[in-house]
Amino acid sequence: MLKKSALLALTGLAGLCAVAAHAEEAAKAAATPDITTTGNLTFATNYVFRGLSQTNFKPAVQGTYEAAHSSGLYLGLFGSNVSWYADAWEEAAPGRNSNTFGGVTGQNVGISNSLELDLYAGYRGKAGDFTYDLGGIYYYYPGKYEIAANRTAFGAVKPNTGELYAAVGWQWIGAKVSYVVTDGVFGVSDARGTYYTELNATYPIADTGFNLIGHVGYWKFSGGMQAWTAGGRDNSVYDLTDYKLGVTKDYVGLSWGVFYTGSTADATATVTSQADPLAVWGNRYGKNVGDNSLFLTVTKAF
Repeated sequence: MLKKSALLALTGLAGLCAVAAHAEEAAKAAATPDITTTGNLTFATNYVFRGLSQTNFKPAVQGTYEAAHSSGLYLGLFGSNVSWYADAWEEAAPGRNSNTFGGVTGQNVGISNSLELDLYAGYRGKAGDFTYDLGGIYYYYPGKYEIAANRTAFGAVKPNTGELYAAVGWQWIGAKVSYVVTDGVFGVSDARGTYYTELNATYPIADTGFNLIGHVGYWKFSGGMQAWTAGGRDNSVYDLTDYKLGVTKDYVGLSWGVFYTGSTADATATVTSQADPLAVWGNRYGKNVGDNSLFLTVTKAF
């Protein structure tokens, strides 16, 4: 009888332990969040976007913060200093012709923008060896925009831009298409439907820790703002192909990268209504922001 009671007691204790263990696992599961957050801080000697310098070939400090749900949904914010819009619009630099490097948008303006904030959201997942990503992004440039009436008449608008994108990847290579859904495209009006296609590769070199980076993209602008249509042209003057080659490696807790980039961007274009060529990708300093560039990046993830 004593043995039977002891056996029953042990059985009951085992049951209680099992219930306690299950409750502990359930509590852990409940405490485990379905949302994970990631972020990084980057220093770059030049901020290049689609082959174009956003900082007149000067340094940039950038940060990204993202929250991702276990379902595949995500929401993120990217920020960086920029100077490209003011560089293109302000009065010509000493010794430069603002009609050439700024064109009809080169004078009688006041631009204070120096920051880019991008809000993006989407859904990403995997299907076998393939990955996919669908989402949207809004490029926002806070600041002051005082554009004289004789300049807005040519079709210039604020640079804020909205895009939808779709991407697919396989192992170390991927492709992406971005499609503009706003009328304005980084200051170019009547350009809804502009799109950018790209191929990207990150190839690991054996067990060295080095990665080879490759990129090629094509930007196709639609429509025609008045500055170009009045002179017998359209927004296709902004069309370009860009490329980037580089190498990255993680070292001492940081990700280091060196890149070489370039594009087919034209600095100016001629129109029938102007004696001087108008700026396309040339700025008030007389630089083509799509020129070849070698730059470095250092990133800390957290």
